[in-house]
Amino acid sequence: MYSERLTNQITWAKPDPPPNALHTAFTHAHETLLWASKGGGSRHTFNYDLINSRNPETQLSSVWHIPSVPRSEKRHGYHPTQKPLRLVRRAILASSREGDLVFDPFCGSGTTGVASKELGRFFVGAENEGEYAELAERRIRAAVRGGVLQEMKEGRSGV
Repeated sequence: MYSERLTNQITWAKPDPPPNALHTAFTHAHETLLWASKGGGSRHTFNYDLINSRNPETQLSSVWHIPSVPRSEKRHGYHPTQKPLRLVRRAILASSREGDLVFDPFCGSGTTGVASKELGRFFVGAENEGEYAELAERRIRAAVRGGVLQEMKEGRSGV
């Protein structure tokens, strides 16, 4: 039996959170990403050099300040909890290698699939809602395999 090990807890701090229209709680200005691995002797991937700076003063912390989804990422349709590509790309780039398989059991609008394809990873996703499964399919089909990798090599990527 495996016991899981929490490697990192990452906070996505939203500089532009949607307002709390009901006035019944604090505005949801962050979300949490958990990065875990199987316990024991299991190994995990951490591509430090791909996502970090050699300058200790500018190294990436566990708090990521990334704006919400831009309008351009919603051109194939709307999903109420869609995540920005920049956020998902960074997580996938940090924790997997080119050619790895990425699985998203609740793929919604397909952001994880788009980011995986753009970064040269393979992707399997599941989505219970037909409308969102179709949205994910449209978005993933339109993505360019390895496109962001090429931009990174040319120094043009904002991952």
